Amino acid sequence: MENLILDISMARGLTDIMSAVRLAARRLVGADGITFVLREDGICHYADEDAIGPLWKGQRFPLEQCISGWAMLNRQAAIVEDIYADDRVPHAVYRPTFVRSLVMMPVREEDPVGAIGAYWAKQHVPCSQSVHVLRRIANSAAVGMTNVALINSLAASKEEALRAKDAIILAMASLAETRDNETGNHIRRTQHYIRVLAEAASVHPAFRSELSNAVIELLYKSAPLHDIGKVGIPDRILLKPGKLSADEFAIMKTHSELGMSAIANAQQHLGVSNNFLSVAQEIALTHHEKWDGSGYPRGLKGKDIPLAGRLMAVADVYDALVSERVYKSAVPHEEAVAIILGEKGKHFDPDLVDVFETVALRFKAIHREFMDVRNAIEGSSAIAS
Repeated sequence: MENLILDISMARGLTDIMSAVRLAARRLVGADGITFVLREDGICHYADEDAIGPLWKGQRFPLEQCISGWAMLNRQAAIVEDIYADDRVPHAVYRPTFVRSLVMMPVREEDPVGAIGAYWAKQHVPCSQSVHVLRRIANSAAVGMTNVALINSLAASKEEALRAKDAIILAMASLAETRDNETGNHIRRTQHYIRVLAEAASVHPAFRSELSNAVIELLYKSAPLHDIGKVGIPDRILLKPGKLSADEFAIMKTHSELGMSAIANAQQHLGVSNNFLSVAQEIALTHHEKWDGSGYPRGLKGKDIPLAGRLMAVADVYDALVSERVYKSAVPHEEAVAIILGEKGKHFDPDLVDVFETVALRFKAIHREFMDVRNAIEGSSAIAS
């Protein structure tokens, strides 16, 4: 599954996205057929397929007259145990085919641009795992299509190319976000934390020579990719609500290397050297290293850890401490600050800890500004009571 997600994320065009889905999705879902439907104004275009028998490749149907159109118009999956007992399905169109059961998943549920369908030759209830996998494929296709659309539409000028680069970074970052318990606000918060910390560090004698305005901007733009490697971690580990076993944690730790490799692969596909992707590789690989050498994945120590990784370590740990997750409660800002100060010279660069102490209240303000919706609601309820 992770290979398919990476293939989609690196696709240079819609044909590449559909090809990746065609070659892998049917096996992953356990279906007898897969189809990729594109939304074209009021038409469903059955653009690609892989099946045990012919379906509708190349054909177009009105949006209101097919099950893929229903899924897109209603912005939700259609799960059909028996197509001949469901009035949403045009029975006459299906009779020449092998199909008896299906799942039709919209691509980009909030504003569907297409749908991916899975079909079975024997009548049965599609299992929850098949539906889950198909949703992940559709989510990844939505990200890939967004990437392609941005590249095609914004590459005309230098200013537009810069906007495309930023959008691609966020799109790549969302690959991890859709799989993890983290939220999009975690990405926004850590971006702002690292900028605040880097700006404050830029006047410190230990960092002044390394932190120009251009470098700080690169750190800000590259920070969202720090956990991109989590796309390669199995759900049973990534989404586990309790403490990980030693073996599970060993697998979890590989996300740093996976992230660095994914970004390096992206840079290779671009065919040019990009400063922001180089910084993103450093952040992804080294933000779990510790000043005393006890971190991972390579046990780097002291200034052998790139400054980008040392900065992200402070930002990431602070946000992890003050944010609620399914497996932990949030700690108050003051306690989080005390924990970070207590790790001076152990987990964190001692000079950076001194800098962090001077801007800690700004971290608190950033967390409040980009608070997760769930926490914001609970906070409002507490105030009201």
